[in-house]
Amino acid sequence: MNIFRNVVSRGYLPLMRIPILEGRNFTEHDDYDAPRVMIVNEAFVRRFLPGRNPIGVKVHGLGDWFRIVGVARDAKYHYLNETTPAYFYVPFRQMYREDMNLAFYVRTQGEPDSVVPTLRAQTRAIDPSVTVFDIAPLREFIGASLYSQKVSASLMSIMGTIALVLAAVGLYSVMAYSVAQRTQEIGVRMALGAEPRHVLRMVLLQGLGLTAIGLVAGTALSLAAMRMVAGVSFTNSAMGTSALLLEKSSGTSVVYLAGAAFLCVVATAASYLPAYRAASIDPMKALRTD
Repeated sequence: MNIFRNVVSRGYLPLMRIPILEGRNFTEHDDYDAPRVMIVNEAFVRRFLPGRNPIGVKVHGLGDWFRIVGVARDAKYHYLNETTPAYFYVPFRQMYREDMNLAFYVRTQGEPDSVVPTLRAQTRAIDPSVTVFDIAPLREFIGASLYSQKVSASLMSIMGTIALVLAAVGLYSVMAYSVAQRTQEIGVRMALGAEPRHVLRMVLLQGLGLTAIGLVAGTALSLAAMRMVAGVSFTNSAMGTSALLLEKSSGTSVVYLAGAAFLCVVATAASYLPAYRAASIDPMKALRTD
């Protein structure tokens, strides 16, 4: 049973912009001498208190009884693609121990690095024996949690680019060879009075028609494959958590359209250039072409 918790001060939830949906936030009166209290998230209520008013319910944990005084909105606690776990907060003034490592969150209006000297100076002024380490903007901390996904995305992008280039080379080679094989046919049409522009248009339309059939079939297969794997769970060994493959994003359509347009350009060039050469030479020479 996975239940996570955090020991926080009364300013933590407002600072992180996690709203209280029911009940109240911690106050200065929630100290060591006061009754133990906690704030739970929505997932906690759904899992353990469905259909009940959680405010005032007592929960046993951390070796003591706690009374729920508030319900906070669900948030991302470890990774952006996690399934929201049951989570609760307890006040720092009630649970502080000297062996705790403390993390301070500071919201700034400018660059985060600009306030680091001030934070270090204020910390030394309060207690010179306190060691300050691992100062980093929150966006870097969040980015580090997505490192494995970024590596995977980069690798997939490289592989996709290589696959697109190979497809373009193969498409160009096949289309150019197919049109070159029709040199004699083009010569016959030219000898019978066909205009070069009519011949070029015919060849281009036929080449783009074949390309369109291939693109439609390939797109349909790729969409079907993507739906099959969209909900498949995987284990991220680097993070030690289970996650879900992210479903199709709004940019997927742009990627498909860009790839299709690129292949259409390749097919046009592969059809046009051999047809233009064949239509530009003397019909008698075209007829004698092997």
